[in-house]
Amino acid sequence: MPRCLPATPATMPEVLREAVAVLRQGGVVAYPTDTVYGLAVDATDVGAIARLYRVKGRLDAKALPLIIGDVGQLAEVAAAVPPQAEKLMAAFWPGPLTLLLEPHEALPAELRGESPRIGVRWPAARLCQQLACGLGHAITATSANCSGAPAALTAAAVADQLGVSVDLILDGGRAESSEVSTVLDVVVEPPCIRRPGKIPAQVIEAALGGPVSMGPM
Repeated sequence: MPRCLPATPATMPEVLREAVAVLRQGGVVAYPTDTVYGLAVDATDVGAIARLYRVKGRLDAKALPLIIGDVGQLAEVAAAVPPQAEKLMAAFWPGPLTLLLEPHEALPAELRGESPRIGVRWPAARLCQQLACGLGHAITATSANCSGAPAALTAAAVADQLGVSVDLILDGGRAESSEVSTVLDVVVEPPCIRRPGKIPAQVIEAALGGPVSMGPM
């Protein structure tokens, strides 16, 4: 069984220290988000990114989304922030909205697969924010499951699916929701929902004051 630590208010300082240490060593950490459990590696570590693809059995053509710990980290992963993205960030961040943006030139190309975009989210879950801020870099946010399998809603489900291929699991209890984040491409006009999720299209349209389209990932 993989190593598992309870992520409670009382244990959080020590848990974060251990998790950040694992990430800095190129490790893979499973953690609860404000949607389902996710898998984190350091988004600047090419070796850790390659390992994450192997852990999930994920095709390397598919991009890996990112989580930032605060809005200040956005400049490290995105080349530009369009005006419609700023509106959406003001309305829904921190929260379950992933924005597809032009990637920063310094970002490892391996994160993007065959996509010209990078998916970025600032989640509401404090633990996610603290992981990225403690590391000092964005972390990956792909779901903590084998590629194509159901999303993991508990630490036990992560262990059942991924076993010792994960270095550390942070057990924050059952996920608050089984719904994934909404993925929205804000580089195109009008913005395009690439994956429906927790924030409905009509709510996004109300925040933008205009329509969105629907399209494939």
